[in-house]
Amino acid sequence: MDRKPKFSSLGKESDSFLGGLRNVMLSANETNGDIYLVEGIMPKDSVVPVHIHELEDEIFHVLEGSVELILGDKIIKGKKGDIIYLPRGIKHGIKTFGDKTAKVLNYVIPGKNFEEFFTKMNAIGLNASVEEKAKIGNEHGIRFL
Repeated sequence: MDRKPKFSSLGKESDSFLGGLRNVMLSANETNGDIYLVEGIMPKDSVVPVHIHELEDEIFHVLEGSVELILGDKIIKGKKGDIIYLPRGIKHGIKTFGDKTAKVLNYVIPGKNFEEFFTKMNAIGLNASVEEKAKIGNEHGIRFL
């Protein structure tokens, strides 16, 4: 296994199936599946629907703007500098709060399964049916609620 340090200063920006942009800072391929690190750029009114990961833990680090997070049965506001840890199995969702674009650094651990999920979801696009999205989610241990 290739266990060498990796360096990244700016990722490759691409569209997101959630309507914003993402900068892949470290791909799961670069980290042998250990971590998927993405900077999410979430314009006003961006929403990541409530879902549960069965296989991954996540860490959100709010870099700019404000977000509202659903964490289990709580709703919290995250602002610049806040770091939120989400263990696997916890219901969660995130959306921008206020009138400004938010930037959130998202660590997914382990990363391989989630990166594959995200790539497939991005390929089918925003207008895909709920059934298509649910099928891909189920294949990757991710349930939308």
